[in-house]
Amino acid sequence: MEAGLSDRVTVAQVAEEAGVSAMTVSNVLNGRAGASEETRRRVLGAAERLGYQPNLSARNLKGGRTGLVGVMTLDLTGQYGLEIVRGIADELACDEREMLISATYQDAVRERERVEFLARGLVDGVLMVAPVLEDGTMELLRRKNLPCVVIDPRRLDVPLPRVTVDNYGGMRQGTQHLLDLGHTRIAYLRGIADLESSAVRYQGFRDALRLAGADAGESMVAESDFSYTQSFRVASAMIAGHRPTALVAGGDLIAFGAVDAARACGLRVPGEFSVVGFDDLPQAAQMFPALTTVRQPLHEMGKIAARMLLSLLDGRPLLLQNMQIPTELIVRGTTAPPPLSPLAKGAHVTSRSARPRPGICGGTG
Repeated sequence: MEAGLSDRVTVAQVAEEAGVSAMTVSNVLNGRAGASEETRRRVLGAAERLGYQPNLSARNLKGGRTGLVGVMTLDLTGQYGLEIVRGIADELACDEREMLISATYQDAVRERERVEFLARGLVDGVLMVAPVLEDGTMELLRRKNLPCVVIDPRRLDVPLPRVTVDNYGGMRQGTQHLLDLGHTRIAYLRGIADLESSAVRYQGFRDALRLAGADAGESMVAESDFSYTQSFRVASAMIAGHRPTALVAGGDLIAFGAVDAARACGLRVPGEFSVVGFDDLPQAAQMFPALTTVRQPLHEMGKIAARMLLSLLDGRPLLLQNMQIPTELIVRGTTAPPPLSPLAKGAHVTSRSARPRPGICGGTG
């Protein structure tokens, strides 16, 4: 397939021809390691067949000064942030731009310092994943006139272009799934309280119960951070003290801890205890049984945010300042109807294959 002289072949077209991602094409064409020799041959062959030529001058004409975009994420190891960054990378590669990545660990001081550093002409714009965005950082972005798009910010009312998901509707749907299965004793482990997304998800949970004529008292609700260790501990105490038949988690990492806590308490999942998460991290489909969860399309969130920033860099107005993406309930293997056993009446059920460990859920070994 030959491109006409007036048509500029894009990285995306080379990627489609070679059967790889745009990010892989960018890596190969820029001489970066990571691709196999066979992949490199396919990419270079596709670029030659299509007549691909880099067009750096076109990039500059679009308003970019460096061709670099700053990406600030929570950390460089968690699946949540990495999936979003992967989407960002794919979209930027299609526009022949590169990323300058840094981690903030949701530290407000570090976040402000990184913005100040990037605003020294190092990047054309910045994408921020789950930022804190204190007033000093907002003022810095305004004063430096640095184009910025945020993804899943701590505050949902920030006066910046942002990408969010339907946290409320997603959590209502996840809770309704358990209600439809027949559960009435449903516990909730919410995420960090000062995240507005956590508050919105919790409201979705409470409204689903209220509309079904059920209610989880305050004793059936607890807070955890988004770590496996604390979630395991909090879920263990919840199961031991209140005997729910199901649990809704404010995030997949919380759900992972809850599943293992139930097993440590001697409960079969989902035979005796059901769990619903929120995120659909890659690990959710890889665990056994696979986690029933509410999917927020992390990769697509990154792509959309990058697309919004590129529009700003090109001088094009955004149709929406707040792009809210729908969520989707993914039913897998951690949910089932409640057991026909004394568990729902407050008795503890122990399976032969999973006895409580000492010190957990009242187990004595």
